Amino acid sequence: MTKFKALFGLDASEAKENCILLPLLPKGILAELKVDSLAKGKLFCSGNSAEYTIIQTGMGAAFTADAVLYLKETACKNIILFGSCGLVHKNTGLDIGSLVVPSKCWENESFSELLIDKFKKDKVFYPDADLKTVLLNVGQRTGVKEVSCATLGSLKLEEQMQDLLIKEQIDVVEMECSAFFAAAKYCELKAAALFYVSDIINEKQFYFEMEQELKTKIASSIKSAVNIICESFKKSFSA
Repeated sequence: MTKFKALFGLDASEAKENCILLPLLPKGILAELKVDSLAKGKLFCSGNSAEYTIIQTGMGAAFTADAVLYLKETACKNIILFGSCGLVHKNTGLDIGSLVVPSKCWENESFSELLIDKFKKDKVFYPDADLKTVLLNVGQRTGVKEVSCATLGSLKLEEQMQDLLIKEQIDVVEMECSAFFAAAKYCELKAAALFYVSDIINEKQFYFEMEQELKTKIASSIKSAVNIICESFKKSFSA
């Protein structure tokens, strides 16, 4: 058994040109992605549809970035990070269920630095411009918005940072994107992210039960997002 198969559950030769990374698997997502099942590796779970490979990375910047570094060994060329994000506040016109594409992402992955109140403003990472544009163009008819993002190393501390995030004009927060962009740039792979808003800081927290109406809205957004990703992968990113 190769190192890649031990970690991912699939051989490196089975990874396709287009890959989707998911920190978590929303209910019903495998059926939406037309993937029958996932093979379990030591770190990641992976599976193929006819058109792409999907990889469940688990939550956290390091796992997601490591998956990208390993994909450098494969035929993968285009990667989309798909998952949830938290909305900083509603005054941006976004809400639960909104679909967003980050155009830049501040790196604040360190729990220790956040704990001593050291939000960094100098490290910003970016998606591949072409792939980002394709996602936005394909998603335009379903209201996909371009946003600024911050990757934070703590779900707890983000609640205390809301005013600072608003001041810095950050729209959404999550836990993987800056590392994902950084690793893709290092590996010279085309990468972009598509997120659905699942919670709102200090208003609709992720740890409380959500109303059925909002659950339905999120489920609909996930279906739309899958269609956007699939259509985007049909475009040419080589130009």
